[in-house]
Amino acid sequence: MGRLLAQVSGIVLLIGSMAYGQSLADAARANRQQKGTAPTKVLTSDDLTAGSQETIQLIPGSSATGQGTLVAPGRGKHNYRVILLDASRFVNGGTLRLTINAGEGESEASFDLYPQGSTLPTEGFPNSLASAVNIRSGAMTKINYHFAHGTVFQFAAEGSWNSKAGATNTYSFAVDVDGAATR
Repeated sequence: MGRLLAQVSGIVLLIGSMAYGQSLADAARANRQQKGTAPTKVLTSDDLTAGSQETIQLIPGSSATGQGTLVAPGRGKHNYRVILLDASRFVNGGTLRLTINAGEGESEASFDLYPQGSTLPTEGFPNSLASAVNIRSGAMTKINYHFAHGTVFQFAAEGSWNSKAGATNTYSFAVDVDGAATR
């Protein structure tokens, strides 16, 4: 009988403690709702990379360099990797000069220059300001673009449509502006 009483008492205590724990959770939830506290946001790698494009500030009298990796998007598609080139200090314009070296990877490379804020295409023929397309692995190319006033450009790199979808390569570039800055 003593053993049965001990078991029943243990079960009653267990049920009571579970109910108590549940009421604490309910109380905490109610407290959060009263305070209007929003649930904690979990950051992912997408949150960290969204809107965090690399920007290169172009300065009168000097050149800048950069590099990246590109991926072939498949025929008729685009999969751009974008670096912003800030030429806003050149208020009277100038000529943007890019010298680009494709790496030794599997994909050929294509490069397009777009104005800041323009929506980049995801398929079809691009309507860029200037471009260099189907650059063989290990080859060098140049893009020169004359602009009338200080602005920011989107330098977009991707694999060539001639390459197998998903093929990758690297690239490096040097950029400068031939023009007078007034601020």
